[in-house]
Amino acid sequence: MENTNINDAAIKRSNIPNNWSYCFNSNCKRCNECIHFRSSVALDSSRTQGNAIFPTALRADGSCDHFKPVRMVRLASGFKQLFEDVKLRDASNLRLLMRKYFGGTSMYYRYHYGKSKLVPEQQEWIKQLFAQYDYTNVVFDNSKEEVDFL
Repeated sequence: MENTNINDAAIKRSNIPNNWSYCFNSNCKRCNECIHFRSSVALDSSRTQGNAIFPTALRADGSCDHFKPVRMVRLASGFKQLFEDVKLRDASNLRLLMRKYFGGTSMYYRYHYGKSKLVPEQQEWIKQLFAQYDYTNVVFDNSKEEVDFL
């Protein structure tokens, strides 16, 4: 859900990733709709360097490859409840398919233990995977509404 009404305080309270790219291009017509621009309000005055989107990213037609709308999303993590009612014969195959989807065992466990958060598209993929095995009650251990930086 896009929401340009998300206030600056909510962005400041958010968990902005360390490698985040900030934009300072106020000439962009869509700057107030873009999280890269809007997140610059969260910068501490002691911070003097970091990743940035260059002004040349803004094309003559007003488009930008780095545009990302400001939106709140429900992020989820934790797989303990997810596998609580799964039959033993299905569990290993479900875990294998999830590890492949996430790109390996390490990433799988980052989501499992809550170090990384699942975006809505990933949550939906998991729900569809479990539905293929006739599991419809897909519940993650944790979920929280946050500003989308992913």
